[in-house]
Amino acid sequence: MRSLIRAIDRLSFATGGLAALLVILLVVLMVYDAVARYAFSAPTLWAFDVATYLMGACFILSTAYTLSRDAHVRVDLVYAWLPRRVLTVVDLVGFAVIVLPVTAWIASGLWSYFYDSFLSAERSGSSAWNPRVWPFRLVLFVGFAVLCLQVAAEILRRIARLLGRPVEPDQADGTRPT
Repeated sequence: MRSLIRAIDRLSFATGGLAALLVILLVVLMVYDAVARYAFSAPTLWAFDVATYLMGACFILSTAYTLSRDAHVRVDLVYAWLPRRVLTVVDLVGFAVIVLPVTAWIASGLWSYFYDSFLSAERSGSSAWNPRVWPFRLVLFVGFAVLCLQVAAEILRRIARLLGRPVEPDQADGTRPT
């Protein structure tokens, strides 16, 4: 169980790293477009769509990484006052009853969304460039699939903690602060 949790943590770390690289690419492309538009009066046809898709990819690919680092948003008003064992049970129930089923349902819907657009060669229709949308929809599916895996890892992590065998990655692992 420990090796499975750490493998999923590493996958989430990798998708988070990819999201960080995509932010850099997004900034470079937006600067290029701004310079082309204002300095050379040569706007690009592709900048709007690429910026939209890259920002969406950055967001969705970073969600599993954020969960693996325990950096997601929660209501700390109540959470901070509860004992660790109660928090572990609350997390376990929340992940198992709400988060995992919802993310799995969304991921399965995103697979259909991607597959249908791939088969139909659907295009965005949002700009003159009019790119195919299936690559972005594939990224959405991958992001949610990795998030589902990370939620499963968090469920296993909470179970292990309740059994007295916590699976907290080393600081050197790079996947969770101590």
